Amino acid sequence: MRAFTIKAAKAHLNELVESAEAGEQVVLMRGTKHVAAIVPIDESQLELAIDLTDVQAARLWRQLASGQKSGGTAVFSSAAKAVQRLSKPGSARRQRQSRV
Repeated sequence: MRAFTIKAAKAHLNELVESAEAGEQVVLMRGTKHVAAIVPIDESQLELAIDLTDVQAARLWRQLASGQKSGGTAVFSSAAKAVQRLSKPGSARRQRQSRV
């Protein structure tokens, strides 16, 4: 683990990101206080790690555009529920203003 001030980190950001990609943790400091970290991460650790098929993604964009035009939207409690809904063709028309 290495520690850098924010000013030094700005000057060496590419190097610090490469270090994180290699598995090293980098701590950022504001003065003498530790305030953030650059750590390695992969797609499975991202909050929205659910993959959409091309068909589902196209449907999502159509539904978003349609919802903006009509003022109707759908609210999902999780990304998994959004994908589940997108897997059902035509479901946006039936439940245009529902909360899932």
